[in-house]
Amino acid sequence: MLKTPVFRRYRGTELSADEAMLYSKLRDDIGQQSLDSGHERKWTPRFARRGAGNAANGDAPDSVRDQMMRQDPRFMTFQSAYLNEIANFDLQNAFLEEEKESQLFRLFAHVSLMRDPRATADMVPDEVWANLAPDPEIVELEEQRARLKQGNYRIEGHGNEEEIRRLTNKIRTKRAYRERQVVKEYREDYFYHRPTWDIEQQARGEEEEEYTEPVIDVHIPERDRLANILCHQPDGLTEDQVLERRIEAIQLMVALCDKRETAKRHRVQQNVRAQPHIKIEPTEASSEPSPSVNQFPLLMQPGQCPDCIGDERLSLGERTFAYCRPTVRNDHFDDQHLIERERALQRGEKMVCTHPTCRTQNQGQNLEFHTMDHFRAHVQTIHRVTLRSSCQVEQRRLRKLRRRKMVKE
Repeated sequence: MLKTPVFRRYRGTELSADEAMLYSKLRDDIGQQSLDSGHERKWTPRFARRGAGNAANGDAPDSVRDQMMRQDPRFMTFQSAYLNEIANFDLQNAFLEEEKESQLFRLFAHVSLMRDPRATADMVPDEVWANLAPDPEIVELEEQRARLKQGNYRIEGHGNEEEIRRLTNKIRTKRAYRERQVVKEYREDYFYHRPTWDIEQQARGEEEEEYTEPVIDVHIPERDRLANILCHQPDGLTEDQVLERRIEAIQLMVALCDKRETAKRHRVQQNVRAQPHIKIEPTEASSEPSPSVNQFPLLMQPGQCPDCIGDERLSLGERTFAYCRPTVRNDHFDDQHLIERERALQRGEKMVCTHPTCRTQNQGQNLEFHTMDHFRAHVQTIHRVTLRSSCQVEQRRLRKLRRRKMVKE
């Protein structure tokens, strides 16, 4: 039990029992959250180690500092890789003749000297994206692809299929790189000119706009309440009140383990870019009523997933979410649920229908089926949702395998 990682890796929709979370996942999440919180530079998992070394530098002997960092002093590792070259003391408070926060400054100065809560990771306005001139190189590649496709939508079996897919991947890579550069340059320009704009606004006698923290919609109320307990701890609590909050926090952690989050569905359906906003948990916990069976009709919409609708770990919006097309829904089912169902069949388990109405009609028990085709027939007959047949699933997997080999070559 002691060797089980605290942060573990997800395999599809299931949490791994012993695989640790990838370093790249930790790095990307820390970087994204630091930019969304308004920091000028992206944080990395190593910033605490670098900050601790710079905080000890100067106050402790070099030998003690190197011993703390576990570095060999012969190689000058700290000076070449860890030394903060931006600043070493609190210039602002020294100029204002206020008490200097030297240790705290040296701890975080190498990460970011500026923070603006109005800035987010992607703060480029819609007008900038709309007025952005097309990239000539991308336009040329798209014209080449259009000539090769000759007006055809499907390219499987096309004579120029390999070249078309190569151009598609190249266009996708260049477009993503261009968008990243636009976001990066806009943020750099914003932080460079923001102090000047504030000074000019004060010189004109204009009142500073009051910044209001927007409230986000939390799908899991247990997460909202737990964040409120951990982040907002009022002073003057008695021992009994502290004990009650600790017990409630433990209960919320246990309840949160039985919940599951998927992609933010409201973002998937948006065609335009969202305006900049700051993600801040609300201070008051929202209460989500338990969904009733009437909210899950037996006849489902063509774009709804028959497995997600019965997953009680999801929120009501995620359970009743409908994809734009049945093809997209089938892709989701094959990638997220079908593999686990096939593994269950190999273990000798039966297929079950977890639809709430089916469970109610079966006296609280899930309907069981011996084969996957039997389950598909039930879903199509009772719920009016058509899944891919075993032959169609195998053909799709072969196409994906062939595309991977084509990309590697």
